[in-house]
Amino acid sequence: MNRYSHMMREFLETYIQAINLDDKQYDCYFPNGVGRADFLLFEKQVVCEFKETQKINVSSKIEKISRRKDLSEQDLKRDLYNSIEKALSKANQQIQDTKQVFDIPNAFGLIIIENTMPKDLSILSLLDSANRKMIGGLVNTDCVLCVDFINTFSNPEGRLFRPVQILSRNTKQAKNLSNFINQLVKDFCVKSETPLLTDWTIEKASQVWFTDANGKYKAYTAKVDFKLPVSLKKDSWKQRVSHFLDRWWWVIPLPFICYDCYDWFVR
Repeated sequence: MNRYSHMMREFLETYIQAINLDDKQYDCYFPNGVGRADFLLFEKQVVCEFKETQKINVSSKIEKISRRKDLSEQDLKRDLYNSIEKALSKANQQIQDTKQVFDIPNAFGLIIIENTMPKDLSILSLLDSANRKMIGGLVNTDCVLCVDFINTFSNPEGRLFRPVQILSRNTKQAKNLSNFINQLVKDFCVKSETPLLTDWTIEKASQVWFTDANGKYKAYTAKVDFKLPVSLKKDSWKQRVSHFLDRWWWVIPLPFICYDCYDWFVR
């Protein structure tokens, strides 16, 4: 496993603003059949469940899908994202049950999902899957925070970074939760001594799973294009880049948005 995977979970387990509900002292609150979220954050104002993508046989799924006739984009997403969406649904139920256990019905619901699979998936896969589920589902979840610390993208200057993205509902509740999430990400960066860049927005994003003419899986590619912040379009941009040359990865929390990610596989 990559040394940079699980960083967010490890941070949360020692975070001063988090109560770890996996601690044995909380076992009595959760009998069999009652879902248990992982954390209560910010004095029980946020119920948070953490999920990871792991052991998804992407190549097998793509090859099976590519052999089907009359395949639509929705068919691809349904089959490929099946295990991710099941995890999101389970997290949503855990959040609901935890709110009931502690009698905090007005608490914010947050799912944090981290991609731990290099090469075959990325943060775009998480965003697209979460977007599908939040449309008409995940009723106990206000925001989904997607993270990926093992795959990199490049900024306009060619430097590597790993984006952190909030997928949010268009509600006052979700907007208020986003403030807590921004604080959480800032605290994470301080703890991990990671430079934090803000004010970036996604201009477009795409991901492609490639197969050969026989349907044999070949590769996965993902691309994100950003609009540069106005302040960074000036000469000071290169100076700011040089200030961070001693770091090989950056975390960029983007504005919380809902968007459809265009993806497909190509023969």
